[in-house]
Amino acid sequence: MNWKRAKTLFIIVFILVNISLIIIYVDKVNKSQISDSEDENAVNFKQEEIKIPENLPSVNGLKMQLLTARSNDFSSYAKTRPSITSEHSGAVAKGDISDPINISNDQFTDLKSYVKGSVYKGEDYEMSHIDDEKVTFEQTYNDYPIMNNSRAKLEFNVEDGKASSYEQTAMKSIEPSEGTNNDKKQVNTARSAIEDLYYNRYLKRNDEVTNARLGYYTVVKEPNVQVLEANWEIKVKHGDKIKTYYVEAVADSPKIIEE
Repeated sequence: MNWKRAKTLFIIVFILVNISLIIIYVDKVNKSQISDSEDENAVNFKQEEIKIPENLPSVNGLKMQLLTARSNDFSSYAKTRPSITSEHSGAVAKGDISDPINISNDQFTDLKSYVKGSVYKGEDYEMSHIDDEKVTFEQTYNDYPIMNNSRAKLEFNVEDGKASSYEQTAMKSIEPSEGTNNDKKQVNTARSAIEDLYYNRYLKRNDEVTNARLGYYTVVKEPNVQVLEANWEIKVKHGDKIKTYYVEAVADSPKIIEE
């Protein structure tokens, strides 16, 4: 055996192992510093006497992008169904329910079944609001709601605890917007969006964030075409009033819209 060569090989391996250990150590230190920095910059809402939900939606690994969508025309659909009419040049479908649906149960099981089985693309809608006179569903895209949009809504009229008729609008041809700068981007956390509200003075002492949900919000609205952007919808209780804010979800410096 060539001991001189073996000794040289051992020294090289020893040096490589030490270099690898140094790289791993430096990487851990850097990550630790980044984590510490993020913690230091985080708003202490408890100290500011601002209440926020304990369990905010997770967006780990979630990426979203701008979408383009067109208004659906219900004219042809309505012609083949006696209980449905179309209005506003086909943009709105109105339906009568021959056997009104009881909505008194907590889960709204019968109404949800009706939506899935009897409403145009009902599987794409989810319940979003309930009161004594109406039950509202919103159209979704990839399981995320198209929020606060009169062109993507299903609304049931309620009389004596029963849904008797509905009005529906819908978006079609929903797809990523064209353009070189429309790559999918990581979604900012809900907490980050709430902190943006705080830094922009929409959140103040004694306020309460009652809800935060992720979806798509219209940023460009033309007669038949809309551009939809990922946004956080955040509801804030200011005293005895509740306001709704939309915070861009993938921007480095998010814009905020107050409804």
